[in-house]
Amino acid sequence: MSASGNVVPLRWPARDAGDAVPEGMSPEEASGWTAWLVEHIDPAWRPGEWEPGIGLFTGDVDHPGTAVYRCGTAACDALTATRGLCSACRKALRAGGVGAKEFKATHIPERNRRIAGRLPCCRVGGCPREAVLWGLCLAHSSLRREDLMREPGSELEAWLARQTPYGPSAVCTVPGCRYDGRATFGLCALHARRWRQHLAQSRRYAPEDLPTPGWLERQAPFLNIHQFSLAPLHSVARLEVLYALQRRDARGQKIEPLAVRQVVVHLAAAESVAAAPAGWFARRSQANVDALVRETHRVVAGALDRFRGVDPTTRPVLDLAELGVRGVSGGPTHRPGDLDVSEIGQPWLRAILVGWITETKPTTAEVRRAGRAVLAASRALELRPGGGADMAALGFADMNAVVDTFRQLHKLDGDPMSSTARGALLSFFFKVLDYSRAAGHLDGMSASFARHSSHTVKRDDVPEDEAGKAVPESVITQLDDYTHLLGAGITHGRMTGLQVSAMARAVYELLRDTGRRPYEIAQLRVGCLEHDGGDWSLVWDNNKGRRGGRRLPVTSETVSSVGAWLAVRETVDLPSGSAPFLFPPASERGVVRHLGSDQVWAIIRSWADAVPVLLGEEFGPDGERVAFERSLIFPYAFRHSFAQRYADAGVPIDVLRDLMDHRSSDTTARYYKVTLKRKREAVDVMRLHTVDRAGRPAPMASATAYEARSVTVPFGNCTEPSNVKAGGKACPIRFQCAACPSYRPDPSFLPAIEDHVRSLKTDREYAEMMEADAFVVRNLDDQIGAFRKVGDTMRELVEAMGEDERGRVEEAAVLLRKVRAAAGGAVPLPMPGFPARREGTGA
Repeated sequence: MSASGNVVPLRWPARDAGDAVPEGMSPEEASGWTAWLVEHIDPAWRPGEWEPGIGLFTGDVDHPGTAVYRCGTAACDALTATRGLCSACRKALRAGGVGAKEFKATHIPERNRRIAGRLPCCRVGGCPREAVLWGLCLAHSSLRREDLMREPGSELEAWLARQTPYGPSAVCTVPGCRYDGRATFGLCALHARRWRQHLAQSRRYAPEDLPTPGWLERQAPFLNIHQFSLAPLHSVARLEVLYALQRRDARGQKIEPLAVRQVVVHLAAAESVAAAPAGWFARRSQANVDALVRETHRVVAGALDRFRGVDPTTRPVLDLAELGVRGVSGGPTHRPGDLDVSEIGQPWLRAILVGWITETKPTTAEVRRAGRAVLAASRALELRPGGGADMAALGFADMNAVVDTFRQLHKLDGDPMSSTARGALLSFFFKVLDYSRAAGHLDGMSASFARHSSHTVKRDDVPEDEAGKAVPESVITQLDDYTHLLGAGITHGRMTGLQVSAMARAVYELLRDTGRRPYEIAQLRVGCLEHDGGDWSLVWDNNKGRRGGRRLPVTSETVSSVGAWLAVRETVDLPSGSAPFLFPPASERGVVRHLGSDQVWAIIRSWADAVPVLLGEEFGPDGERVAFERSLIFPYAFRHSFAQRYADAGVPIDVLRDLMDHRSSDTTARYYKVTLKRKREAVDVMRLHTVDRAGRPAPMASATAYEARSVTVPFGNCTEPSNVKAGGKACPIRFQCAACPSYRPDPSFLPAIEDHVRSLKTDREYAEMMEADAFVVRNLDDQIGAFRKVGDTMRELVEAMGEDERGRVEEAAVLLRKVRAAAGGAVPLPMPGFPARREGTGA
């Protein structure tokens, strides 16, 4: 844009005289393609930043769409490509030995630095020429050198006071270059060196050879960190890259000058980006540059198809970004995403899929599922008479065949697919079909080709003894030994390796200790810990259940884990908008301003693969433990582990339901499922280790006798006939089990006995405080002593066992506690003064 505000047209010709016709194009097509690009390029794009006359972009630090930032040091006016400190300030921070906050507030950068956006002027007062040595221009630095030769050690300040300024130098003849031109070639030192190199490469050199207009026009000026130039590109490629950048800007993506400069270097030899071979766009070392190169090619190739009259929806591989598909954050997807629809054999079926995508603008994940569903339906119809090509001929039998295919669907790798996943894919097929019928795209289709109430996928039975793929506690113990490997090799925005490691450790420990879903951990807020009356709670949002502000009791270890990360987080240069969240995102882009669940997945999976040794709970033929399958370690598995940990400890099902925030106890009950065979085996082990109230062995004759001749009471089994007959609800002595000859405890009741001893001690303290009669206190003392004796005897018996036998007993104890917890937990003690048959509930 000119100084008067008028739009400056592109100075570049339609095609340079020396440019070859792009490969695969005729001269006429190349000219038409160039004209199409000029027509679709906005010459008034980014006023104040883009200079169309010379192809130079100078980023505005205040423009939200430009990835240029001010240095975080208060007294520094340098610019950076990322939020944080400039390179000079980063170097000073590392050498200074002070904290980041103090450094940013107090550091004063050195004088006479080159600042992005302008060149330092000569230190002689009033001299406008650029400084090249000692802070002096070329002429004054020569005078200073002569002065030092005459009078070594003379003071600079005194010498500066005696000097007179020179007038401004001629500017370098390269368009847009702000360096002073020298006598040689009229170029600055940078471009003079490049011109000499050009002459040397062309094997001709003479001092009188001046730069040609064509050479000058293809030279980028000296660029600062917030600038890029499209001048080095061939004429068609210039327009193509500019077109792609304008489309990127229109989608809301940021323009990164530093990345664009590297893209220009990569594409400098290409006559046309759209016509370049695939090898040009192979992956390089820098991810953001790779992505920008591929995006540029994708956008320009799509534009070339439109110029040639090709409908993008008719391609065999659909470009999801071009079709307006939404990304995870809710806006248009920025990532390259292709959907292969070439295998969908029915034109009408392919058409309704493309129509659903272009009209509803689903997310990329929804598109993938819809594509998989439509492909499955297509393959089913191909086996029907006519191959399903005529939608008017389809009927109820054809829909039955489609649904049968979904009922037997497998994963792409051939592994079995869960009924839930198969049902979800079938629903997606009906979703596309119903939308297309309502939108009028299927007017000729028979009404009988529609969903019926019988068209469902039967849910698989939940595997017994498994509610999910829980990571075994023994494996978690091994993982805890390698927490120092968390975050290793993972980049996350501008965070250092130590900061990423600290964040990854906090994420893992929260997953392990709280059992929350990965996304619920990722979106935790900074103030997620709440302290009330000496107890800590985690405040989190159950998005799946649409219940916010939930509270979960947590341990001091979890509080310490969050506190350790908060201390590290104070040193992190947070992306904009992420201050309220505990875990920041990796970049400035996107609507979501916290860590993503996909990033949580990447952290856990890369760590699991990095752990050198992980042993499972099974044994091989040689008697050694086999390696644990690492693919079973993923973020959601720790939620199952959390639930299984409490279920195995015998926590009542209603308590665990609240901890998991399940709506239904049926969901929680899956963690308590024990096969009849395993329960029988556990009973068969435990019946040999029952004792009486005095601790003497009293084994049951069989597993049947253990279950049929006794009833579960709070602290063991009871063989008293009337109580057994009443299902444990008619204890004649009100559950004072340790005093009863019918009491038959076993090691599976040891935790309940220990808890009861603690409860009795509390009751005794209250009795004394209330000044109750002595017989009440005496009775409590006697019960404490009796139950303590039972517990001590039980522990001694377990400790005296061999290692193998002890392992079998402990495993059986866990299973039996789980069975009792699923049945309702421990039997509550009756309150004194009420009839026994109305007291307590069976377990």
